[in-house]
Amino acid sequence: MFDSLAGIVMATQIHFAKMEIPFIKKRDRIVAEEIYKNEVNKLEETEKYEKSLLSESGYMTVEEYESKSRAKSKKEMQKEVKGGEVPKDSNMVYVPQKTFKLIKYNDPVGSPELSIPRKLNFDRQINAQGIISGDVTKLVYPAIYYYAEIDCTSCDLYLINLDPKLTDVQKAVYANVVQKVDKPLISTGKEFDTKYIFRTLTPIDFSADNKKLVIKEKTGHRFDGIWKTDLWVYDFEKQEALKLPQIREAIINYWADAGGVDFDENRWDIYPMGFDANDDNRIILSAYAYTGDIPRFLGTWSIDVNGENSKLEDLSGATIPVSTIGLKLAEDSVKDISEVEFEAKQAKEKDELEKKQAKELAKIELESKKLEYERKIRQMDMDTYYKIKQRQEELNELRKQSKHKNGFLGN
Repeated sequence: MFDSLAGIVMATQIHFAKMEIPFIKKRDRIVAEEIYKNEVNKLEETEKYEKSLLSESGYMTVEEYESKSRAKSKKEMQKEVKGGEVPKDSNMVYVPQKTFKLIKYNDPVGSPELSIPRKLNFDRQINAQGIISGDVTKLVYPAIYYYAEIDCTSCDLYLINLDPKLTDVQKAVYANVVQKVDKPLISTGKEFDTKYIFRTLTPIDFSADNKKLVIKEKTGHRFDGIWKTDLWVYDFEKQEALKLPQIREAIINYWADAGGVDFDENRWDIYPMGFDANDDNRIILSAYAYTGDIPRFLGTWSIDVNGENSKLEDLSGATIPVSTIGLKLAEDSVKDISEVEFEAKQAKEKDELEKKQAKELAKIELESKKLEYERKIRQMDMDTYYKIKQRQEELNELRKQSKHKNGFLGN
């Protein structure tokens, strides 16, 4: 077997010298074509091999650059997002690190309230703390928007489905707004006919089966306070939000008959507290009228999740049992210095091991690429040799047939 094409060329030239002139010319052309094709293919293979040894940006065509530079879709970004984990310095001596825990969100009942910090005026949008379902499968959070030109505020309520592979605390810590479901669960109005209006959404609590969520919507004026609170319930199975204005109507109608409160002259409002601990289909709320220095209690009321059967539960202020299902993330403590130093030592050892393994893998990969490249080049030379040899045999056969025909005709 020949070591290279040089050997093939030499052998064919010696062989051609012994043949008739017409066939030599044809064989020369065939050999030259096959050798040329092989050299071109080898050049392409060599370029591929050399390119594989360089970094990605060191040998890139315009088409490849444009493909790499295109904007990523939200789904592609979600696959790359691993959560809100902050990279840690493996060489740190001691950096106080907070630990977290999950605590009840609606505790005391009815206490969740969305505040609008001054930071909103500069950032134009902020995301408030969310509520986590009791089974730790989903997180719902308000996104608040500020419109500087009219000095107004609106709000959307978004859902994030939590990663089931993580621990309960990690699910909350690593939840990222990039992972949110695109369509908001509920949105306030985005049209304003006057300045200084704000509309916000505050989640109150989940039902015991985590299939429904109570939300309150507040509408008000920056310099005039809250005008009205509306009650909402979101059904995750039906994927629909239902506003429950019937409860406000029931309170007005009751006090219109009972007397003692002029709703046209005095401001009043409702305060949703959560789901009835004894009936998951009813929502408990209280109402107050601002008739003087001390607000007047208008009773504890309830309404079912379909907006029907509004009911006065109590007028004396007695406590009505309300379930507390939802959770929120809270600071727990700070890691002990010895624990942090131990983790730092482990992290450093892990980094060194990973670097060593990566270096060994890179070396093996380079050797493998080189061996594969050399194998392909040898295989291409072999294939070319056998092609030339096959064509030679075909021409020899044609030459014999031609001689036989000429000899037969000559007789």
